[in-house]
Amino acid sequence: MQERPVATDRRAALKARHRQAILDAADALIAERRDTRFSVDELAERADVSRRTVFNHFASLDDIVMSVCTQVLTGAVEEFRVAAAATPVGDGTRASLFAEVTLAMRGIDLPAVISYLCGVLGVDASTGRSHQAVQEVFTRATAQLADELEQRSATLDRLEIDLLVSSMMNGIAVIAQHWIAETGAALDDASREVWARLLDRMITSIRAGYAPVSHP
Repeated sequence: MQERPVATDRRAALKARHRQAILDAADALIAERRDTRFSVDELAERADVSRRTVFNHFASLDDIVMSVCTQVLTGAVEEFRVAAAATPVGDGTRASLFAEVTLAMRGIDLPAVISYLCGVLGVDASTGRSHQAVQEVFTRATAQLADELEQRSATLDRLEIDLLVSSMMNGIAVIAQHWIAETGAALDDASREVWARLLDRMITSIRAGYAPVSHP
């Protein structure tokens, strides 16, 4: 009676290893070729799995590429966790949580992540594909970030947290598009200054909202 849970755990662990092997292989192929043009057979051989196993885990090569990009962004979310851990927890209100999020966001090297996505996804600022691709990757990481913030607030419900995170992540995807158009996704001091300026504008816009401004 005790063997079934052990067998289930082993199968789950094997599936997780295969999935990660496929992602690692895709990441290695992308790094070597500097593009995403590789076949399923090439990927399966590099990951040391069967073609069938690849499709047991992913619907298509595009799904694999997007998952690799999401994994890179997950690293940025981990940076957020580290930055958030160093940020004093506020009083749990929306304003306090927003301040904590924005402070941590400023400490993450998002230009490096977006530059990577730009190279992998073949982002072209003149096409709609760039926005859609970056948007999808950021959307995939939204739930992870919301889970992290939920642990930092005892007074806000999940809806409030999801709304805050969605606003931030969608905003970052939008300014990423503008950053790519303005800098070509280059990584240098000048481009990072552009990112800082765009991030400031996004934070100010979300913080202020769209309520009428009252004048004294």
